[in-house]
Amino acid sequence: MSLWMILLLLVIAFIIAILCIPITYSLKVSSRKPYEFDFRIEWMYRVLKVHLAYKQGHPLFKEVYVLGSMKVGSARDYEDWLNRRVKEELDPLATDSKEDVDTKEVLDEPDPYPLSGYSGPEPVQSVRFDANGQVLESVDTTSPQEETTKKQEDTKDLPTYWWWKHVSNPKLYEALFTVSKQCASHASPRVFQLEGDFGIPRPYEMGLITAAAYTLCPKQVEQVNFSYTEFAYTGSLTVKGHMQLGVFAFYGTLFIVKKAVRECLMDSAKAFVQYRRRKQSAK
Repeated sequence: MSLWMILLLLVIAFIIAILCIPITYSLKVSSRKPYEFDFRIEWMYRVLKVHLAYKQGHPLFKEVYVLGSMKVGSARDYEDWLNRRVKEELDPLATDSKEDVDTKEVLDEPDPYPLSGYSGPEPVQSVRFDANGQVLESVDTTSPQEETTKKQEDTKDLPTYWWWKHVSNPKLYEALFTVSKQCASHASPRVFQLEGDFGIPRPYEMGLITAAAYTLCPKQVEQVNFSYTEFAYTGSLTVKGHMQLGVFAFYGTLFIVKKAVRECLMDSAKAFVQYRRRKQSAK
């Protein structure tokens, strides 16, 4: 097996790992004393890891890893502090203010025109002269034919309200609803546990809340005791789940290939090019 085949297999395996290794997440909340809160999201061990935790009477714990390197956390804060202290001890000039450094750079800057005495900006526009020294034409000037061509190109641009046909297209909203439902179903938690007591001293409003809870998630609220005469908010919540980038990529591909979405994306790209061209011509 050649070296190129081995490299190709490694690239394919890396892409499959990115698409198939799930992003795990979890949430734990307890309103019983001591209050506790814990949130985690992790992908490929420490390629991406976020961990936030709080316990009553303790400071907030923060930990963030990106590509295996700690970006936020107690160890990261200590390393930054130590590196800064070492730099201050080894480099005495590190304590100089920024204004002093800028002043030194300005004083040391050489004069671009030491003999002529001219201190203005350097001319950048090129011109041509005839035998008598008369200016013929500037290189950067635009001929009348080019201006006419630009005007003709502008007439081919999209109309001002090009987006209205897409905003009023029900097929686009149907595609958005479908892909949103698919992604939400895939990202929904695999474990959802809720228990405790909840209530407010308003029977009518609390009745509506109870009815909505039993309608939307009847199994998840089986261990919840609803109170209609007094405040109650003690209990615990546990949520765990995972998401896969490959599934989102598949749903996104199905979404983009729909006709309404393709037409909207093409017109958006044309409008962006039109905006950039007009912005450059205005300069």
